[in-house]
Amino acid sequence: MALWEELFELEKKLLDPELRRSPEKLAHLLAEEFVEFGSSGHAYDKRRVLFLLRKQAPRQLEIEEFRVVEISPSGALVTYRARAESEATIGSIRYSLRSSVWIQRNGAWQMVFHQGTMVPE
Repeated sequence: MALWEELFELEKKLLDPELRRSPEKLAHLLAEEFVEFGSSGHAYDKRRVLFLLRKQAPRQLEIEEFRVVEISPSGALVTYRARAESEATIGSIRYSLRSSVWIQRNGAWQMVFHQGTMVPE
């Protein structure tokens, strides 16, 4: 599988509402030193992200404009635009710009950094 395809599938998994509420299934995709800069302006570590995602209201997220830049043989930067539609407020669509840094260790990719920035309406 090509790098682009592999990382696209991993990002899709991380956006899946069912997976996001299951820390056991999500934990292996995030490195122990994982850090997220959230659209709220707060920084989160792996433990906090896994806790908060369990409580997040379900919403449908779609990936647009997906790009991968290989930064080393075992590292990649992913950028994309996410389209979010909330189940609570049907018809309410918001966009965010997202970036992730992935590292391959022991043959498996793990996210070490993620940032989401809301696009003004």
